[in-house]
Amino acid sequence: MRHAKRQYRTFKVLATALLSEVAGRKKLAGLHRFLSEGYDWDIELIRTESEVTYERLEAAARNGVDGFFAAIPETQELHRLHASLNIPTVFTDFPNERTMSEFKRCVFVMDDVRDICRSAANAILSSGLYKSYLYAENAAGSRWSRERGNAFSAEMAKRGVRVVRMPSECVADPESLSAAILGCEKPAAIFAAYDDTARTVLSACRRTGLKIPADVAILGIGNDEDICMHTVPRLSSVQPNFEEEGYRAARELQSMMLFKGNPPRRRFFCGGSTVLERGTTHHTANAGMLAHDAMSFISRNALKGISARDVAQHLHVSRRLADLRFRDATGTSMQKAIIESRLGEVCRLLADTSLAISDVAVRCGYPDANYLKILFRRRFGMSMREWRKKIISPPSSRSLAH
Repeated sequence: MRHAKRQYRTFKVLATALLSEVAGRKKLAGLHRFLSEGYDWDIELIRTESEVTYERLEAAARNGVDGFFAAIPETQELHRLHASLNIPTVFTDFPNERTMSEFKRCVFVMDDVRDICRSAANAILSSGLYKSYLYAENAAGSRWSRERGNAFSAEMAKRGVRVVRMPSECVADPESLSAAILGCEKPAAIFAAYDDTARTVLSACRRTGLKIPADVAILGIGNDEDICMHTVPRLSSVQPNFEEEGYRAARELQSMMLFKGNPPRRRFFCGGSTVLERGTTHHTANAGMLAHDAMSFISRNALKGISARDVAQHLHVSRRLADLRFRDATGTSMQKAIIESRLGEVCRLLADTSLAISDVAVRCGYPDANYLKILFRRRFGMSMREWRKKIISPPSSRSLAH
């Protein structure tokens, strides 16, 4: 007997995504990938930061908006809007603690900064031997830039490596930046807050006559090809999984609009970053590109019962080579990446549905529920039932997830 396709009501959604930036474009692509699965939104899209005014957002709200998808940094204007309207809102940015404490109908979906910095540390330490390691904040001194610096310093410290921080005021001043780079021991490796900062560092190195990557290796964040493919040499970069952030944000917003209540979880982190190595680091781009293609295939097919062998076949390379290149770029194995992707969906189904454990297992690619139970306990230190009970317990007895 064939089951009728489930029908979803049409929601009116206000979406803001800065299409001038690669992160905004990819997050919007993730939103559209979610909608392609059969969901129906009537979207009013704000494309540039200058359009994000309180008056514009308030006018949209008067027209009966059901939800707000904010793929831009939270501002005071957005805080005011959320305070006055109390509509379901999802931010794809680092949490504003004030908003988290004052308003319950919002969630934050963001890149996993530790995953990004772990990938960066692995790439830098495997690309050559350096006498000094530096982190360059963005010139604006943004909070997310400092968070990335803290995480990168922590990841390198685990490996016994000290990182020298170049603060925003140093990066913003060309003379100070050049002096800081010239003053460090060579060869040096510099990890930058994002690609535009990496380009600034690269320009400073070229002005001072330093050779790239022989004297200074440079790695950015974002993989903005408008930047990375037009520097000399081409810029290596860590690519966060921006599209998955957009997809997850859209899914959380749909759930909030559909079920009305406050979300059981308020923060979500999206890992799966990959390193695209080009001319500013010693490795070629092959490993990073292959790992990116592998992670994309895993994201789309993990719940279908695939194995690492299936990933290698998709890439048209041997299993051994695929595993080697993937580990070089991400610091983990393809099989572990598949398991993490599946367990992420297991956690979502346990938190958001009342499905039986056996049904959750089948949906997530585990026909043997007993095997999943063992795997889940090993990963989280508790049974699936215990985890579900903990997640759905009353808010007063549950601390915010981080």
